[in-house]
Amino acid sequence: MSHDSRNSRFTRKSGKNRANTGDSPDSTGPTRKRAYGMRSHGATNQPRSPKNRPSRNARAGSGREGGSGWLYGAHACKAALANSRRTIHEILLTEQSQSRYTLPKGSIPPKIVLPNVLDKVVGRNSVHQGIAVKVAPLEWPSLEDIADQDEDGLILVLDQITDPQNVGAMLRLCSAFGVKALVMQTRKAPPLSGALAKVAVGCLETIPVCLETNIANTLQNLQRIGWIVTGLAGETKLDLKDAISSGGKHVIVMGAEGPGLRERVRKTCDHLAKIPMMSKPVLGQAESLNVATAAAIALYEARRN
Repeated sequence: MSHDSRNSRFTRKSGKNRANTGDSPDSTGPTRKRAYGMRSHGATNQPRSPKNRPSRNARAGSGREGGSGWLYGAHACKAALANSRRTIHEILLTEQSQSRYTLPKGSIPPKIVLPNVLDKVVGRNSVHQGIAVKVAPLEWPSLEDIADQDEDGLILVLDQITDPQNVGAMLRLCSAFGVKALVMQTRKAPPLSGALAKVAVGCLETIPVCLETNIANTLQNLQRIGWIVTGLAGETKLDLKDAISSGGKHVIVMGAEGPGLRERVRKTCDHLAKIPMMSKPVLGQAESLNVATAAAIALYEARRN
């Protein structure tokens, strides 16, 4: 057997030539193939370094991020720039807006750009008010550490609420009513950046956001250390004011608009309560409230008592 014959058989068996050129055996030209299961990474979805992957031994809720990527809008950006715990990578300002913003001492110098550059960065339909900042994720203590700090308090838990407008509004409510932490599920939660931060008017920088894998298990852990869990549900007979009429440590759980609380979350709550409404379930009258509006009433009622 000749030297060339042995080499050609090796090539056919191993597919070495095809691996290097991308050619298929029957094609007349090169074709680009991608292995099954591979992900393509764009500008907003970059590969994660193994160094940045969380440890398998890390406790649930520890080191959760409170926003990443681009923030925009006056309140959100001013709060991020004033937050010493934030790492700022880049600041973009338009020429018209630079006189309106006083950057903190020691901050990185801003880049002056045209408005259309900001439009491309944050989205053409986003109201950026002439400013955008690129920030690193914000780390928060674990929920267990936060829950152990005081004898009383409020924690707001969102069960698969995915609308960034609603979550941003509820971050603002958390700040107004002294809520210790906002808890969401890791999978069914909006990104903590951009539109959400703008609606939160800077409160993303001051309210701990804890992302938990399992909401029902998290509620059980809070119950073990003395927290009373109240879920909001319109069909129950117990009024909210009676459910949280005493002081202590209270958790209020809000379900998504439409489906409400999931079954296991509902069963885990110490009790379910409703916001009494005078409207009737007929056309032309309110059947329910927006989830952020309901959260505002619930948090006010908890603080009023």
